[in-house]
Amino acid sequence: MTQARQKLPQNHNNNSVRTNMPVANNPNNSLIMLPFKPKALTVALCMVSFGASHTVIAQPVLPHQQAEVITQNTSPLSAIDFSIPAQSADEAIIAFANQAELTVVFPFNKVRHVFANEVSGNYTPQEAIKKLLAGTGLSAHIVDNTRIKIVPASDGDENNHLLGRLFNAITAQDDSLVTVPDEQGSYDIEYIEVRGLRARVAQSVGIKRNANVIIDTIQSVDMGKFPDQNLAEALQRVSGVSIDRAEGEGQLVTVRGFGPEFNRVLLNGRPMATDKLGREFSFDTLASEIVSSVTVHKQSQATMQSGGIGATIDVQTAKPLSFKGMRAAGSVKMQYDTNSQQYAPSTSAMFSNTYLNNSFGILASFTQHKRQARLEEAQIDGWLVNTNVPESELSEDVPTLYVPRNYDQRVRFDDRTRTGSALVLQYRPNNKLELTADYLGSTFDVETSATSMGHWFTSSNLEDVTVDKNGTAVAFSQNSGHATDFHARTFNRSSTLKSFGFAANYIASDSVIVDADLSYSMANVDDNNGEGNSLSLIGYLNRSSFDHTQSNILPAISGFEQANPRQVNALGEPVGVSHYLDPANGRSHVMLRRGWSVDDDIGQAKINVSVLGDDNWFSKIDVGGALTQREKANERRDNEADARHCSFCGYFDAPDIPDSFQTIFDAGDDFLGSISGHENIPHQWLRHDGDTLFRYLENAGDVSLAAETRGSSFAVKETVYAGYVQAAIEKDFAPWFIDVHAGLRAEYTDVKVSGVDEQLSALVILDQTELGQEFGASVSIDESSNYTNVLPSVSFKASWLDSWVFRAAYNHSITRPTLEQMAPGVTYTTTRQGGDLRARIGNAQLLPFEAKNIDVAVEHYYQENSYISAGYFRKTVDNFIVNESSTQTFNNVTDPSTGTNPNAADDADALAQFSVISPSNGESATVEGVEIAVQHLFGDSGWGIQANASFVDSNAELDTANIRSTFALTGLSGAKNMVLFYEKDALQWRVAWNQREGFLQSLNQTQSTEPTFVSPYEQWDMSLSYQFSPKVAVFFEGINITNETVHKRGRFSNHLLLVQDAGARYALGVNITY
Repeated sequence: MTQARQKLPQNHNNNSVRTNMPVANNPNNSLIMLPFKPKALTVALCMVSFGASHTVIAQPVLPHQQAEVITQNTSPLSAIDFSIPAQSADEAIIAFANQAELTVVFPFNKVRHVFANEVSGNYTPQEAIKKLLAGTGLSAHIVDNTRIKIVPASDGDENNHLLGRLFNAITAQDDSLVTVPDEQGSYDIEYIEVRGLRARVAQSVGIKRNANVIIDTIQSVDMGKFPDQNLAEALQRVSGVSIDRAEGEGQLVTVRGFGPEFNRVLLNGRPMATDKLGREFSFDTLASEIVSSVTVHKQSQATMQSGGIGATIDVQTAKPLSFKGMRAAGSVKMQYDTNSQQYAPSTSAMFSNTYLNNSFGILASFTQHKRQARLEEAQIDGWLVNTNVPESELSEDVPTLYVPRNYDQRVRFDDRTRTGSALVLQYRPNNKLELTADYLGSTFDVETSATSMGHWFTSSNLEDVTVDKNGTAVAFSQNSGHATDFHARTFNRSSTLKSFGFAANYIASDSVIVDADLSYSMANVDDNNGEGNSLSLIGYLNRSSFDHTQSNILPAISGFEQANPRQVNALGEPVGVSHYLDPANGRSHVMLRRGWSVDDDIGQAKINVSVLGDDNWFSKIDVGGALTQREKANERRDNEADARHCSFCGYFDAPDIPDSFQTIFDAGDDFLGSISGHENIPHQWLRHDGDTLFRYLENAGDVSLAAETRGSSFAVKETVYAGYVQAAIEKDFAPWFIDVHAGLRAEYTDVKVSGVDEQLSALVILDQTELGQEFGASVSIDESSNYTNVLPSVSFKASWLDSWVFRAAYNHSITRPTLEQMAPGVTYTTTRQGGDLRARIGNAQLLPFEAKNIDVAVEHYYQENSYISAGYFRKTVDNFIVNESSTQTFNNVTDPSTGTNPNAADDADALAQFSVISPSNGESATVEGVEIAVQHLFGDSGWGIQANASFVDSNAELDTANIRSTFALTGLSGAKNMVLFYEKDALQWRVAWNQREGFLQSLNQTQSTEPTFVSPYEQWDMSLSYQFSPKVAVFFEGINITNETVHKRGRFSNHLLLVQDAGARYALGVNITY
């Protein structure tokens, strides 16, 4: 007899553990038990081979006396607090053996491709093993309350006989040695532990497979290591999920064609505040290192919080008791931005430890990411419809005429710093109680300095206008009422996010579990009194020609460069100008400070009581309730009251702007070099410092240009009372396992809205383009509303054998109105000459979107960690909120630019006709789609692939040929993803491709009521790492390695709105774990 006591040798990269030890010359054909501790388990494991059959014995490693007691135990087994996650059955059974302190024998080849269920709570071993194997096609036989044999229910007598001989041979005489006859005369001892990308893939597959609803999940690769730098960019790998990018980074998420407002984002199951004006959540505010998983719930249940017609996205942070013992991880990297040619550092650190015999744990983390970016842009703020272009200047009569508002070229320099921290305390004093307190904080500071030049077009002064078949002005000139402008702009963003939570889980009895949770989340943005979003302008009266008759993306702009001695000012006086780069031309004009301060506070208290059944009638009933209160204050600040922003408008000589204020900025010959038509736009212009100009003009004109709070500010207080009941029924009809969940959720919502309505009293001419707003006394507004929603849900899951899963579900869901849409009063957004008058009115009586959802899906897990799935969904949405456009007048205010004298008010002035946008309920829409996903691991080669595609369709798509079409679903688009990865030994490699179809982003533009479309976009990312030791890995990352650009357009393809080149980013760094 041969005895072996040793730990299995570990591969140096810590990604896998594997040993094969043939012992053919063993004289007694003994089976050797190897005691060791994989992760937190303390079990003896062995794999014994009988030809092609492998059997694993999992036995607790206990003191000899304790083993004898267990062997002789014939009394009923008592309940134990089990904590076994959903995972591969072999791993789950090993965890069960450890926690139950029982010996388990199972056939490895029959178990390794099966996925076991989660077991969490207080159960007897008999109850736990039944729950663990429910629906897997495996059955368990318990002998003498000490030993368990697991066999496939369909196995024949021969296989059972072989396993039975091995099972009966197990003794507790020695905790490390068991003797059994080996019919083949040789055997292999083997244990494999997979970590890294393959482990993450396996865990994600297991969670998806075992869930009773349709979900997708992304797991962290290891402690403090998420697969993508940005959570939104990680989510885009999920079928049906698309993202909106801002400045080259993923920010907002669209799911199944429903945009950011339609998706509920939770942190550890709790609502998250947002720094946006509405309900949409900015994923760029969270660092990925503090996240352990992100789960996308595509199907609603009664136990889930409402709000996500598209999906509910739950971001989970790491917890210390999940690690057991002391763990630490950290990383340092340097990122290079190809556009800015600047380097920026990023660091992260995470520490976790457990105390008091693993009953108390602390986890702390800190991250900081920096980026120095350069963004190259060409932009038109909007396309104006049917403005007053002289008919004599049109090349032909058209029923609808579209004219660009402006045309700018810009370079933006961003200094971005994202800082995050987290602290988690977890205490489990006994098998019945667990307490968790956690904190998460994040700040995202963006400091921007942008320089640009542009030309502002006034419709009434356009000449030689050429229009195309759609009525678009594709070429024209403007020689009067026109200027060349040089801008200094800031787009600063100072965002803070904090979340606090306390949770208690109490096992009141063998059948009752109580979960209670308290949380508070806050987010705010401080625009620094409007200085964070400022525009200063130096320009001069000039002329230019616009030409978009070629097939290029970028229109040509010309005619402004050379000297023009015949140029006149607003008074008709000659003001000859020299070359456009001569700073002597410079005159002051608009000096604007504008922005929002956002304060969002959400508090929630909730409780859930789970009653476990005996499976005769039900397996579990959940009853619970929640009270959620949200207060959001959006304060608008600007310096437009009494037209102070235009105190120096008109391009007049006084006050004189020193030539030294302006220097020549060279954007480079490759400015927007990958965009067609880039050679026909300016690459040089004059640059100035905005803060310096603001201070100079305030002193020179003895005027304050500071921003002040405006009447368009508002606050919303929303209180939601929710209650629900849900029952689960699980039945095992071998080879079928049926899981049905049915529930009902009821919510009552009370809304209170407050704000101020500014009373417009007059419009006054400021210069050749601007009209100033004058106001009378403001009126306070307080409005309220309430509504009730009843949301039924039922889901059906059928598992067949150990490889097929069929799903079907029907439920109701809601998304509450956008908070900004409920703002009371009138906001006058634009007042410009030429009939460009626009305003917005909110509606505090808006009701939520209501959706009826149908889901059908099939999943085939054809081999270990490999599957193919297909699903169909249909969503019918009522109470759709649409922006209705109407023409209105206010308080008999007239437009002074329309009368006999276009430069002053007179009796012939017409009433000011405002294009007013107002939200209302009423429309319905249907969205349906198909999602297909495949994941395949190529055996032990280290190679794997993930691919998915989503296809969506709706009856609420915008008819671009019909200008009266004002209702459409934004965000609707299909997407495709592919991830190819390799991980073996010390090397890990990953390349990812994402493609999103073009989509309608908004029904409005910055300076128009026309729609905004985003053109199709694709991006390639990659990563490479090498594990030098179990503790140290070096990695290299590339983002947008093919340097793709974002392109936004209006109603037609030649309605350019934005081209943005954010460049590629590369990073080199090191990960350290302990």
